[in-house]
Amino acid sequence: MNKDRGMIKWAPFNSLMNGQSIVNSLVFEKRKINKPNISEEEQKVLEEKIIEAYYCQNIILITYYKEGFLLKTKAKVKKIDSIYKTIYLNNQTKLLFNQILNITNG
Repeated sequence: MNKDRGMIKWAPFNSLMNGQSIVNSLVFEKRKINKPNISEEEQKVLEEKIIEAYYCQNIILITYYKEGFLLKTKAKVKKIDSIYKTIYLNNQTKLLFNQILNITNG
């Protein structure tokens, strides 16, 4: 009579497949960076650029920090909420003032 191990023989293969997702998540976490610090002066300059872009309806390129990554978006400022220090862009993006790191003309 032949004694087969059945599914037991595939156990190491399955553990390797589960390990791959762990490795991918570790690589993803390792790519994250800490938020760069900006001074109060730089923050005021950024706020002035936001207000200018809002009133002139200019397209701007915004570099911002979100969840460990530096992201860029190009849009017009649709609304400024000074109470919650939030800006709303015409591409359905909502950003807090303290997330914004750089603004250039788009």
